[in-house]
Amino acid sequence: IQRLYSCELLSDRSLRGSDRFGYDRWDFISFEVGSGRFVAADSAAEITRRLWEQEGIMAEHWT
Repeated sequence: IQRLYSCELLSDRSLRGSDRFGYDRWDFISFEVGSGRFVAADSAAEITRRLWEQEGIMAEHWT
């Protein structure tokens, strides 16, 4: 399992951040901080996305 945090300072001085998870060098799921939403990379990750959104997993962490 790999995890990557990122944060960008945009030209309008706002921030964009994400928290990405991968498995065996392939993207699995990411969390877009600005929108507060998960993005699933495939149908297997879609199951995890639904579960984590229902449980408020990342929303609590980032807010």
